[in-house]
Amino acid sequence: MSAVTDVLVVAPHPDDDVIGCGGSIAKHVRDGARVSVVIVIGRERSALDDAVTDAEFAAETEAAAKALGVHRCIRLDEPSRDFRPSRRVHLDLVRVLREVRPQVVYLPHDNDDDVEHRMVHQLTTEALWMAQSEFFQEAGARPMPAPRLVLGYEVWAPMARFQYAEDIDGQIETKVEAMRAYVSQLRHAAWDEGIRGLARYRGAVTTGSGHAEVFQVLSLTGGHGGAPGATGGGHD
Repeated sequence: MSAVTDVLVVAPHPDDDVIGCGGSIAKHVRDGARVSVVIVIGRERSALDDAVTDAEFAAETEAAAKALGVHRCIRLDEPSRDFRPSRRVHLDLVRVLREVRPQVVYLPHDNDDDVEHRMVHQLTTEALWMAQSEFFQEAGARPMPAPRLVLGYEVWAPMARFQYAEDIDGQIETKVEAMRAYVSQLRHAAWDEGIRGLARYRGAVTTGSGHAEVFQVLSLTGGHGGAPGATGGGHD
């Protein structure tokens, strides 16, 4: 694929972008692309992090984005567990898509275990066609061109089948650093160890060594083969 200048990552919750495609984000940034992240749903408090203020949690999100080199982080702050993909939130995402006009889009894969991840998958899929339509002018009058590549990433449910693998051996430490910025979330689970272990497994499965992230290919247009920085590999 020719040079990518703009990438959009849609994350259901804070830290899903880091877990699902943090290495690929860092790789895009290294190659000169602007990466924007949309976090759809706001923070869900728990007994483990209730003492963390909203401002402190927002600072964790900002620190993670900075570690990856994210150009812009947009929080829609939809209500957790009461989230519904309304027309309003569709239009909010369409507006971002038309502003960013990404060549590559990342979103949760279509069968992740978390129901809100599946809802955000559907939301993003619908917003993508809406953003390319001549309709919905209240979200910006100029339709966006179709992205060259739309990829589904894994968070709660590792994919049994995937079509594309990205070598992130050079970005794994950056990905782990970004995850460690979410100090409050590491009280729930050792996500920093988990993402390193999964990336190592994916590297072993796809190329025999190193670290990798794997993706569901949801759309590939324009006659280009593969993704930026592609190393090949993957199971159909």
